[in-house]
Amino acid sequence: MAELIEMVAQRTPPGALPIEVRVAVGLLTGVSPDAMAFYFEAMAPERLGAQARLRARLVPLRGRCDACARAFELDAQAWLCPSCGEPTLRFQNGTELDLEALVVDDGEPHHDRAEDPQEERGPGS
Repeated sequence: MAELIEMVAQRTPPGALPIEVRVAVGLLTGVSPDAMAFYFEAMAPERLGAQARLRARLVPLRGRCDACARAFELDAQAWLCPSCGEPTLRFQNGTELDLEALVVDDGEPHHDRAEDPQEERGPGS
């Protein structure tokens, strides 16, 4: 948690306050989003301020069975294929613990429009 808090502090622009920290947690990490929230609440105010909140989400486990070749997505850890019952699963994810987004208050008026990733941006945009 200390590393995450330090990463957020370093990525927060000067003069801005971190409001929300969004983290993706893989099911195979063994990390509990509830435990993360508890430690974040305890540790973050000293470095980030009391306004900072953590939003951790569990990422569904995606994989494929070598025995039956079926692809699947699971919301809980499993070691047997949900289709054929064989222990031949290959996971495509599950170990991620990624900072997905950082929402900050920079004192500027809010821009309440969704970003369009296809939008052309010019210099200074």
